[in-house]
Formats: sequence, C-alpha cells, structure tokens
Amino acid sequence: MELAEKEIVVGEFTINFASVGSQEPLLLLHGSEPGESWRVWEPLLALGDSHRLLAPDLLGFGRSTRPTETPDYGAQAHMLRDFVDKLGIARLSLMGSGWGGQVALEFALEWPESVISLVLVASAYDKEQLPRLRKLRKPTLIIYAEDDMVTQLKAGYVLRDAIGTSRLEVLDTVARDPKQDFRMSHRLQKFRAPKVLQLTRLFLSNPAAMVAEPPETENELRGMAMKREEEAGGQESSGTP
Repeated sequence: MELAEKEIVVGEFTINFASVGSQEPLLLLHGSEPGESWRVWEPLLALGDSHRLLAPDLLGFGRSTRPTETPDYGAQAHMLRDFVDKLGIARLSLMGSGWGGQVALEFALEWPESVISLVLVASAYDKEQLPRLRKLRKPTLIIYAEDDMVTQLKAGYVLRDAIGTSRLEVLDTVARDPKQDFRMSHRLQKFRAPKVLQLTRLFLSNPAAMVAEPPETENELRGMAMKREEEAGGQESSGTP
C-alpha cells in the first residue's frame, strides 16, 4: 500500500488529508488535543488492506485551513459532508477518536443514509446529541480504556445505551505507572494500537453481527425469562421415562 498525502479545496477551505488503500471508504477523524493531525492514525494504517482510508486534518489542525476560531463539531461535520461529496463518495464508515468521535456522530446524525457503521475510540459527545442517537440505528463499535481520565469510561456506557445498536469494548488499564502521562489512556490508537486494530478489523468485517441490542422494556425481559423456563422444563421432561 502506498500512502498519499493531498490537498483539496472545499468551499472556502483547503483540506489536507492522507489516503491509502481501496475498497469501502473509512473516514478517520482525529481529536482536538494540541498538535493533532491525521498522523495520529499512523499506527492503524494497516486497515488500508481492507478499506480506503481517508484521514483529513480537521479545520484548525495540521495543514488544513486554520480559521481565527476553530469551527465546532457541527461545522466540522458539514465541511466533511462537502469533502466526501467532492471525492465522489456516496456511503462510508467513520472512525473518530476523542472529539473526532463527536464529529463522526454529528455526521451520522445529519446524513444517516450515507453512513454504514461507526467506530468510536474514547469518544466525546454533546448532551444535545444523546436524544437524537436513539434514532440513529447504525452498527457502532465503542472502545474505551477503563482508566481514561479525559472522557472517562462512563461516557462509553452512556453512548452504548443511547445508540442501542452498539457494542462497548473496555480495555484494561493503559497508564499503569503513576508517573506516566494520564492522557495515554485517551490515546488508544497509539498506546493500544494492536488491540484497537484487532477489534476494528473484526467489527468492520461484519458490523451488524457484532452488535447486540438489549431488550428495551420490562415485558420483553419477562418474555425472555419465561421462554428460558419453558425450554428448561421441556428438556427435563424429555429425559423422563
């Protein structure tokens, strides 16, 4: 695979992005920490053997246009819509880290018909997005570390329950030594790259098969319990002379 770094003009902005691979498009969105750019995804570029990876520098980051004020997640999502349109992409999956996950969620909420699946790595979110997520109905893989002190693991459970059609994977402690930078646990694509790569590969191979939506009502739970009891009773009676 040969990595290519290019620039494309989208409206009034110039977007710098890296591209590698072919087949189904996968848009990679970095977070908002100082100095972030598409290069945070370099440890996961092996995904290019099964997907066409597109990793842009978001507005205000890397070598893309840097407005006086960094656009919010909604404006970033609209820019990305124009970006993929200009590339002639009709449907794609999105993978976002930190704030990039929040941008990915907004993109999916605004243009669900264009989204195949989502991968959220230590993702942030806006409380205003949560009620809307219940209607998203897209297969979603959510990955957090148990010791993430930036977005915190509880955010993963909130997103899992809000989306419904999702799977939460919790990785063990990343920053084991108190002297280590606590933000390591938020940068899973770097400090847990093999595991994130493994989980993402498995999920993207068949997203719908990787999610399990729990029953939403007490009646459904009661019905499942009754069915198990009936099956257990039938097994016992079948063994009786």
